[in-house]
Order: sequence, then C-alpha cells, then structure tokens
Amino acid sequence: MANIRVLLVDGFNLIRRVYEANHREDTEIDDCIESCVRSLNRALNTHRPSHAMVVIDSHDKTWRHMLYADYKLGRKPTPELLINHLDRFQNAFETAGVKSLEVAGYEADDVIATLATGVAQSSGDALIVSTDKGFLSLLNEHIKVYHHFDQYFYTLAGVKQKYGLRHDQLIDYWSLCGDPSNNIKGVPGIGKKTTLLLLEQFKSLDEVLRQARLLVKAQAADVPPAIEQGWEVFQKPLSKIMPFENEALKCRLLLTPKLDVELGINLRTFRLA
Repeated sequence: MANIRVLLVDGFNLIRRVYEANHREDTEIDDCIESCVRSLNRALNTHRPSHAMVVIDSHDKTWRHMLYADYKLGRKPTPELLINHLDRFQNAFETAGVKSLEVAGYEADDVIATLATGVAQSSGDALIVSTDKGFLSLLNEHIKVYHHFDQYFYTLAGVKQKYGLRHDQLIDYWSLCGDPSNNIKGVPGIGKKTTLLLLEQFKSLDEVLRQARLLVKAQAADVPPAIEQGWEVFQKPLSKIMPFENEALKCRLLLTPKLDVELGINLRTFRLA
C-alpha cells in the first residue's frame, strides 16, 4: 500500500462546523451544502490524496451507548435539518468525486481510526480531517490530523504543549479527570492538575491503578507502601482512585477509538479519478 494517501473526512464534524458558522436558517440548506462541497474540494486540492471518503456517524445507538446510557448526554444534538438532508450532502460529495461511508452501530471516530491504522500498518499515509481531539492519540509517522478550518496539522509537540502530556497518554488522562464533551465523568475528586501529576509520575493509567492497589494493600497491612520515592504526594489521590478502578477502566474503553470495525469495503472503491 506504499504511496497510497487516504483522506478521511469526519463528515458531521465538517457539516456541523460549516452550518453553525454560516447557515443556521432552514432556507439556507442549499448554501450549506455548497459550502461543504467547497470545503471538501479545498481539502482535496490542499492534500492531493489518492483515495478519499467522507465518514458519517451511525444514527443507530452505538456500542458506547449500550455500555454507558448517558454517553454524550447533554451535548447539543445534531440539528434535524442536517439529518433530514444528509442524503443531499452525501450526493453532493459523491458528485464532487468522494463517496461516503457509514457503519451501523459505530461512530465516525471508530471507522476513521480503523481505516487510518489499517492504511498506516501497510505503509500508506492517512490524513484525518477533523477538529475532534479524540483522534490525537492516533498520531504517528503515517497518521496525520488536520484542522481544516484553521488550516494546521496537529503535531506531537503541539499536543505536548497544550495538554502537558504525550499524545499516547491522552486517553488515560481523560479516563481519570473526565471528558465533559462526551459526558464521561472520570474518577470523582480527581481533577486535571492531579491527573497530570499522576501521569507525569506513573506514565499510564495501568501503572496508576497498580500503584493504587499497592497503597491499599500496604494500608491494610499497616506497613509503608512499596511505591516510588515521594509517595506521600500521591497517597491521597491514589486512595481516591482505588474504589473507582472499574469506572476508570470503563472510561478508557469508552474513550478509545475502535481499531477493528468490520467495514465490508474495498479501499479501491474510494480511489479518486
């Protein structure tokens, strides 16, 4: 798959951003569709991919809703106008040369992550067009994420500067302190600053939980905990985390993009003319 360059557009991320910026009136749906096609064409001209697709969220309940009924509860819903005219958006994208893909029961995030990692594992390049921070954990030599509206690539250095962590620690970070945008609560009493301290010291959620178990075991035996030097600083937050170990692991599962969605497609279908 060398020399393949696949453009993966987060469909509703594009459509909603365009709609909310410029086209809020029902009478402007035609203008909104035209603006989205212009944005898609700009992405094609900018990145020159060999393949491209617009990936659409399933409107069925996803596996995340089955696991956690309050997933994304409270988030502003997608306007009915956009849902009702989705087929027109997709037809317009296809007229511009780009087919759409929707997989029942999965968010676009999972489908895009599966495609991107598959392309990357075959030494191709995947370019994700989205403002969704959930894709940042996928960044590597062959997977890039592009903010189409502000026209910049997310970088490992930029992620480190913004969050104070490596990109591969972000899922663990939100698993502990929560991700309000998805209504994922994290561990009660563990905020952003504490989470940063824990991950700076212990590097991963798995190690944080291991250290919490060591602390609880030591407390039960009334002996000093066998954790790293300076453990006193972490005693209180680790004690808070231990009763919520399962919740933290559930949060991580909810936040982690699926990489093994059964797509039932041939990538050749999405080769550009």
